[in-house]
Amino acid sequence: MTSAPVEADELQARVAEGLAAAIALTEAASRSCGEALVRAARTVADSLSRGGKLLIAGNGGNAADAQHLAAEFVGKLVNDRRPLAAVALTTDTSALTAIGNDYGFEQVFARQVAALGRPGDVLLALSTSGRSPNVVAAAEYARQAGISTVALTGGGASPLRAGCDEAIVIPSRVTARIQECQLTLEHLLAECVEALLVPETAPPLTEPARSTRTLTPWPELLVERSRWDDAGRVVVWTSGCFDILHVGHLRSLQMAKEFGDILVVGLNDDESVRRLKGDDRPITPLPERADLVAALGLVDRVVAFPEDSPERAIGTLKPDVVCKGADYSPGGKPMPEREVVRSYGGRVEILPLVASRSTSRIAQLIAEGA
Repeated sequence: MTSAPVEADELQARVAEGLAAAIALTEAASRSCGEALVRAARTVADSLSRGGKLLIAGNGGNAADAQHLAAEFVGKLVNDRRPLAAVALTTDTSALTAIGNDYGFEQVFARQVAALGRPGDVLLALSTSGRSPNVVAAAEYARQAGISTVALTGGGASPLRAGCDEAIVIPSRVTARIQECQLTLEHLLAECVEALLVPETAPPLTEPARSTRTLTPWPELLVERSRWDDAGRVVVWTSGCFDILHVGHLRSLQMAKEFGDILVVGLNDDESVRRLKGDDRPITPLPERADLVAALGLVDRVVAFPEDSPERAIGTLKPDVVCKGADYSPGGKPMPEREVVRSYGGRVEILPLVASRSTSRIAQLIAEGA
């Protein structure tokens, strides 16, 4: 019995659907995984700087990822630098088969952690489901032995997530998509560790390096935020739709930049602009809005956020200064992010509005043909 042939259009649709799902998950991970990834990078960098090592464990595709990532540390990811100590616990077939035969497959990683790990080392536990018994066992042993544990796993509650010191959780339950996103996050982990541990691989801090990408990914921004903090730089945040860039925006950005060293501008993504302003907005799509704002020489970084209000973005970045327009003065529009800023010790600065300059008014005049 032969199966019916699959049409080319059906295959193309499947490819397009898979790529769209991968892109959507990467965007979701950029919002939900950034803080945990930066904390994990700091943990690994601290261990390596003190003479520790990174141990990596995982099964199947994650086993391949373990040796791939270890190679990035021992060799290099981008730039030449000194080798960094990392060991994949998935490559010694003699040890794996001997331990599996004598103690059971559940112990193949824990036994190696016991032999190779020392207090102050870090175990990176890779598991798509978070339920792989041998990976969970390795994490349990590592914690008891004074070895820091970091999980990289998929969404949902799991024993691995609950049993590790830090968990980077990809918000999906689809195995293939999780594995694709894992590799991106693994590369970012190595990149972040390099930036923290080997400063010569990172852009100089004298002036923020201009990125060829106008929208900065959140994990990258958080690494930069940490470096700015270490260098004593004052980070300023302001945000909005910036749908039709006008002189009012320019004046506000100029005033905001005066409060610090680094100006980060947050842009509402297209869906949130539509919710806030109506179905006929945005007039200018997010990539073009980002290009326009980034082209202003006083703006150092541009990021996007999907929520209607920037509370979550501000709570993630923790800028020293948050600038808002005078319409958010006490007694004016509600400003829910004010409490977020206070919670970490930042401050809010109110900027005067530029009279008769409004995106909504300009859009109305354009629509009326004025």
